[in-house]
Amino acid sequence: MRRRRQCTTWSCSAVDVQCQRLARHDGPHGASPTSTYERHWSWSDGDPDAIEVLPGTVWFHPPDRARHAKTARRLGEWTALGLFAALLWWADSWATAFVFLALEMLLSVRRARFVDLGRFTAGVWRVTKVAPPVIFGVAFVLHGEGRNAKKAGIEIILGPVVVGAFSLMPRSEWPAYKRSQAAFDAQQKERRS
Repeated sequence: MRRRRQCTTWSCSAVDVQCQRLARHDGPHGASPTSTYERHWSWSDGDPDAIEVLPGTVWFHPPDRARHAKTARRLGEWTALGLFAALLWWADSWATAFVFLALEMLLSVRRARFVDLGRFTAGVWRVTKVAPPVIFGVAFVLHGEGRNAKKAGIEIILGPVVVGAFSLMPRSEWPAYKRSQAAFDAQQKERRS
């Protein structure tokens, strides 16, 4: 398999991104902030300071060896965690090993994850960088802003991670939301047929 290389051209210092197209590509250079971002920056060799924001994603996919290295690193981490949990099980109890694995998985969350349970949602997400550092905390999630907002649920802060369960909207608004959602679904089904 032939190795694919990324274009080495950089844009102006105002945006300061490397072109994410393949080397020796035709047309202008382009770069996207992430692989799922819906827009990208575009510039040409003649004037790297003239940057346009265009629709579409431009993303250079790394060679397979980079993905394999990442997979190997994760496999090594999981193996070490599994061995340590087995040691805890052998030395103390299965409950200690389970609590260790649950806390380790919880504290290693990098992206927000949510599970919808009808009107309620439970999830895990990272604490914002502007929040004061807290080792452990319990707080209420509110519907809206200010002290008069109704309580929606509860969240537990464990260092850099928040675990919470809350309702998506107040009980009085839920029937109207369900009716509008059903009307929208019917309209979408009608368009498809």
